Amino acid sequence: MLQRPFLFFVIFLFCLTMALYANFSNDNKILVHLQFRGKEEILLNNPAELNDYLSSGTVKGMIIFTLAKEVLQSGGYIVVDEVENHFNKEIVTTLLRFFMDSKLNRNGGTLIFSTHYPELLDEYERNDGIFITRNRNGITVENLSNILKRNDIKKSDAYQSGFLEGTTPTYEAYMQLKKSIASTLG
Repeated sequence: MLQRPFLFFVIFLFCLTMALYANFSNDNKILVHLQFRGKEEILLNNPAELNDYLSSGTVKGMIIFTLAKEVLQSGGYIVVDEVENHFNKEIVTTLLRFFMDSKLNRNGGTLIFSTHYPELLDEYERNDGIFITRNRNGITVENLSNILKRNDIKKSDAYQSGFLEGTTPTYEAYMQLKKSIASTLG
């Protein structure tokens, strides 16, 4: 007898395209049930097998949004390295906004993330919750509010203009890399 499902996702694109749930078998092994619209159900014995059927973005989304839901419900922290990997911008923005929405985030859940897309920083009105990693004679981490005093300047513009020194490789470093690659190509 299978226990009540412990995981359930329905993913909508233009219409219902897939249903997914998992539960435990009698011998406490995880069984994953995957069904695409108009197709027969696929039974997987290991959640890792989802990578054979779903894109890396879909799998990452299921994991991240499940963890986010738990953190939003009970408080705590979720840490995501390079939050934009395998996601389009709208999905990332949605995740960020969930944590900024006081109706969803009543228990003070915190999203800690790294990104290579400075445009994501423009989602935040305040600078005091953003920390910038810089490499200026060593790696440092600084609160953006100590560097960027004005809130009317787009954070992405400050980043891309070079105002936040040490956050991007220098022109010289690019040229050195180009020369190194060119020399190996003959």
